Amino acid sequence: MRAKLAQLLFLGAATILYAQKDTIYHPIERVIINTAFSAKKTQIHTQSTDWLNHDAGKFLTETTEFSGIRKSGNYASDPVFRGFKYEQLNIIADGAQNAVQACPSRMDAPVSQINMNQIEKVEIYKGPYFFRFGSSIGATANFVSFKPEFSDGFKASGRLSTSYESNGSISRNEATLNLRSKNIISQFSGAYQKGEDYKDGAGNAVPAMFKRYNFGYKTIYRWSQDHYTSLQANTNQGRDTDFPALSMKLLYDKTWMFQLMHHSEFHHSLLKEFNFNAYSSAVHHSMGTENGSMVSDVSSGTYGLRSELKMMSGKHQFYTGLDYKNERAKNTSLTMAMAMPMMRDGTSWQDSGIFQLGWFNEYQYSLRQSRLKLSYRMDYNNSDASETAALFSQLYGKMNAQQLNHNISAGFEKIIDSHSQISFWLGRAQRSAGLTERFINKFPVGNDNYEYIGNPLLKPETNNQADLIYTMQLASAFYFQMDVFYSLMQNYISAVVRNDIKPTSMSSPGVRQFQNIGKAYRTGFESQIKWHISDIFHSEAAAAYTYAEDMANKNPLPEIAPVDVRWKLAAETEHFFASINYRFAGRQKRINPNFAETETPDFSLFDLHFGYKIFRGGHFGLDINNLFNRNYTEYLNRTLYANKMQRIMMPGRNVGVSYSYDF
Repeated sequence: MRAKLAQLLFLGAATILYAQKDTIYHPIERVIINTAFSAKKTQIHTQSTDWLNHDAGKFLTETTEFSGIRKSGNYASDPVFRGFKYEQLNIIADGAQNAVQACPSRMDAPVSQINMNQIEKVEIYKGPYFFRFGSSIGATANFVSFKPEFSDGFKASGRLSTSYESNGSISRNEATLNLRSKNIISQFSGAYQKGEDYKDGAGNAVPAMFKRYNFGYKTIYRWSQDHYTSLQANTNQGRDTDFPALSMKLLYDKTWMFQLMHHSEFHHSLLKEFNFNAYSSAVHHSMGTENGSMVSDVSSGTYGLRSELKMMSGKHQFYTGLDYKNERAKNTSLTMAMAMPMMRDGTSWQDSGIFQLGWFNEYQYSLRQSRLKLSYRMDYNNSDASETAALFSQLYGKMNAQQLNHNISAGFEKIIDSHSQISFWLGRAQRSAGLTERFINKFPVGNDNYEYIGNPLLKPETNNQADLIYTMQLASAFYFQMDVFYSLMQNYISAVVRNDIKPTSMSSPGVRQFQNIGKAYRTGFESQIKWHISDIFHSEAAAAYTYAEDMANKNPLPEIAPVDVRWKLAAETEHFFASINYRFAGRQKRINPNFAETETPDFSLFDLHFGYKIFRGGHFGLDINNLFNRNYTEYLNRTLYANKMQRIMMPGRNVGVSYSYDF
């Protein structure tokens, strides 16, 4: 059993840490967006401004384990977990739904397509141990929407929320409407957010203009008490968004996502549950230079299926199922001014695609003082490209690749005494290279302005990992957990400079080719403490650190965040909440200069948060972030395109207010 503190609660515009014991049997964190201040029903239920958030990646960074690659001041943070990123992470909604990026530079990272105002919680499955929702060698983040609640009679309910932040003139608005009856639920949702440039702690303007809006509809039909089907459609629209780390800005991003789900429960048989999920997404993305001299339009599409059976008998529990995923990306048009002709061999995406068929299994056996969990997954992966560049034909001959990947894990938990338990996990997972790693054609996808070329002949990347977890709980007054991990990567995928290949752009220093470079390792820890001082006051702290190295040349792996420590002291009553939050991020001097990385100094931040229940259903929040106006940057912030020695700076002091009304 892995009991984990749920780490995030937002009150009004404020960010709050809280903890909750969750009895489950794999390494997981459940990040709850909306919850009570305590277990007492008399306590107020807060309205989270995270439902107003347009950046689901930024939401994940509110936990110490996650950091984010930032190429824009206020848009599309790309999550990093223990140094794992991009396709090493499995980012999904409701167990399956996802969208592959259309932009080669990931302006539209998959996590950016998550609509936070539809999300109840996020389940974070750490490590290569959980395979039911897809292949994952680093972690799985499953954004879970609200569970349907039917009503004997017709009922209408909803939510209206709005917020404003002073630094960047950021306004966010969202609304939901739920129409419920005995057998049918209709849900409507929408959000509109926009912002301007903000100022860092030194008073300098940081390009951060963005505009985003979304609409969604979901209908759920209950066939009987234990069987229901849902159909959902969402559209996400981004406009005129600055990306100062890139040579172009986002002109528009138009995404449509559809999902069909069915859930059945059975009570008097070996079979307990059946779940089916079908989904699709289409992304149309346009990016261009500030002066309009170059405009590039790209698109991507994803569709897939997932079915799962759950069986249970006595102390035995078993899941088995199949899933299928097909993703494709292509360039649709490129417009350039006559004054800047460019001789190019093929397109960036080469009209490339990957499909994967998976078979997954999970077995759990429970005893009185312990539990065993075994998991296995097998994936057949097939990739190809329809518009092959001459360079790729010369280097590789063929573009098609077929691979069979095996994933296996085992976990054992033992209750030591009435207050403590220990868990040990072992896993070995493989993943085939993604579209960028296989097929990108002379496009600057890294931080160093090199043009990258893919490699369709890459071997699957393998992660061999172990986690040792100790947990102690003293009633509801004190909680402590320590998680220590070690990861050994085989056929680690990185990018190597090819001096024999010339770049297309004169401004690029050269060309990098994705290659398997051998072995690399990661090790580190995460720790959490919660202390209930009294009925009113409680305090929490958390820390995370990852150390990573390329074993062949002894260089640090690129884009590894430094140590992160957080602490909170909070006071709460039935109608009022206040907290002070502190964060320390260490100096990062373990850099890889081969990828144009530079050191970053440490920094400390203080935030103040207040919330007040004005009346039933009405909540007001006040948030003062970066109280002392510290001028700082995150290590994973990308450098400016115009100045590779300067990272994107973070906002200075920022005052935010919010109001929400539930009806």
